[in-house]
Amino acid sequence: MRTKTIIKGFKNSQKFRFILTANSGEEVGMYMTIQQLSDMCANRDTRLAVWDALGQLARDRDEAKSCGKPLPTGLARSAFVFRQVQVDLR
Repeated sequence: MRTKTIIKGFKNSQKFRFILTANSGEEVGMYMTIQQLSDMCANRDTRLAVWDALGQLARDRDEAKSCGKPLPTGLARSAFVFRQVQVDLR
């Protein structure tokens, strides 16, 4: 039986890097897979910010694919309680 994808456009085993910058200026970064994000990310705000950024990246990649443009591999934006969220595919 096939496992359902967690975020449309990415395999659950897709590795990515994220860096979160808090409003205080502190930064935290981590490497993980989509599956690990859903299973092991302890903080709700962190999980939501990264999940939202990955969803936006998936939409950007889908749009670029339909227009015949190169697929983006990263995204930086502000989200929720963080000054900046950066997501890069590995």
